[in-house]
Amino acid sequence: MAVIVNPHHNILIVDSDPAAALVTQRGLQFLLGSAAAVELAPSPDLARAQCLNGDVDLLIIDPSPRSRGAAALIQALHAERPALAVMALAAYDTPRLRSQMRALGVRHYLAKPVELLDLQRAVSSVLGEPPVAGKE
Repeated sequence: MAVIVNPHHNILIVDSDPAAALVTQRGLQFLLGSAAAVELAPSPDLARAQCLNGDVDLLIIDPSPRSRGAAALIQALHAERPALAVMALAAYDTPRLRSQMRALGVRHYLAKPVELLDLQRAVSSVLGEPPVAGKE
């Protein structure tokens, strides 16, 4: 019996640092190729709207400790789309932030800087996909 794998996932990145978001998006898109579409949301509010449309399979968010926007977005999505996978990609990694993310139900957490190949492996794992062949 063949395993049917979703040939295309939608990944949304929201990060308060536009340059970091763009590097992450472009690098991840290159590594995932046609297996995924990686897009950017310029704010947590716009990310929420996109996630509520149901077209997003994975949200990658930088939970800045200086802003409650990321935490509020995660709380809202947990209530409104509990099956949506959320990955924290934290620029300011602290034990307190890790604890806060766990309390919000975030099971996938990486600290910046992260190698793009490590991010690609983590994303593939979250989405239940093997890493893209030839990109490792």
